[in-house]
Amino acid sequence: MPDPAPRPVVVIPQELMLERLAKSDEMREFFIQFWLANPAFAKQAGARVASLLAAAPIPATEPGDAATAT
Repeated sequence: MPDPAPRPVVVIPQELMLERLAKSDEMREFFIQFWLANPAFAKQAGARVASLLAAAPIPATEPGDAATAT
């Protein structure tokens, strides 16, 4: 079986790379907030999500939230 042809080198412009990184960060933050607000979905998502949530800062609760009521 012959070796595959080498792929041409592709250079991603820095501006495009930074845009993609920013979008990735936005998506990560969205899903972390989603999972924090919906623990049942987070449990279904598995160990990788659990490790992300363990490293996520705990959001401050609003006065009057059920979590702060005693």
